[in-house]
Amino acid sequence: MDTLETYQPLVDRQRRDTAPRPRVSRIRDWTNRHPVAAFMLIAFTIAYPVMALPILASHGVIPGGWMPQVAGVDTERVASVLLVFTALLPAALWVTWASEGRPGLSRMRRRMFAWRIGVGWTFLVLVALPALTLLFAAVLGDDLRSVDVAPLVVAQVLGLLVNLVLINLWEETAWSGVVQTRLERRHGLVKAALLTAVPFALVHLPLHFIGTFTIASVTGALVTLLLVCAVVRLMLGVYLRGTRDSILAVAVLHSVFNRSNNDEGVIAALVEGDGRKLAGLLAVLVLTTGVAVATRRRLGRGYRHELDMADTDTPVLQHSHSKAQS
Repeated sequence: MDTLETYQPLVDRQRRDTAPRPRVSRIRDWTNRHPVAAFMLIAFTIAYPVMALPILASHGVIPGGWMPQVAGVDTERVASVLLVFTALLPAALWVTWASEGRPGLSRMRRRMFAWRIGVGWTFLVLVALPALTLLFAAVLGDDLRSVDVAPLVVAQVLGLLVNLVLINLWEETAWSGVVQTRLERRHGLVKAALLTAVPFALVHLPLHFIGTFTIASVTGALVTLLLVCAVVRLMLGVYLRGTRDSILAVAVLHSVFNRSNNDEGVIAALVEGDGRKLAGLLAVLVLTTGVAVATRRRLGRGYRHELDMADTDTPVLQHSHSKAQS
């Protein structure tokens, strides 16, 4: 005859299965099912408030004594650093851990510091974009300046390295390494780039409240951001595939793009005129098209799956290729 002791293990197991799960476990499960949505929720919940602090301080709305008083560290840079280290990077780490565990974090770390891309890709990352931008600026009528080459090179290299270490490496870890990569698994490269461009543009919008602004200026900035970010995210997506998932290479390219287009960048130092602003966009379009044609075999969904599975020690969970990417 069966006794109570016979059924006791089954009863205990049923109780464990029906017991409420810890809140952290439930949140992790939700993140695992919806990694991109979880990233957006965390990132934007933190990003706008922390970015508002230096911007409000710059307008005198709140005290600004806590702001760094260092040459070259302006409101935009402070807001950008706060964005990266308090919002984007924590969101990226949480989503990666929740969906792929410690192996996923190890894989992301390797992608962040991998530079096994060869001489050709190194040229395409470091030189091609500023060279094309300079060429188009000259074609559009900008005049070349007379400059001292050595000081210019030193200043631009230092500026690029500072931006890379403080902002762009961690920024692209979040956008390329987490968001765009996951969207590619479901939507493909082009659609993933365009989808990533929207929040990428929106998270930069607060920077346009620095200084004097109007509703019209902010609206115009948003439209410009959406257009430019769509083109830039597509370029970064193509390079991410071409460099075999190197977040570092894409982050360096992001820094090179900034140094090719910003007012303190290399092109602004080399030319006189407004043609360089359009030249930068034309250079991105031409470069992206050329690289995409040359690497077209790497741009399909099959190659994304191949990249995901290349590191056998850190396999990507199979559900990540399903519709549970939203």
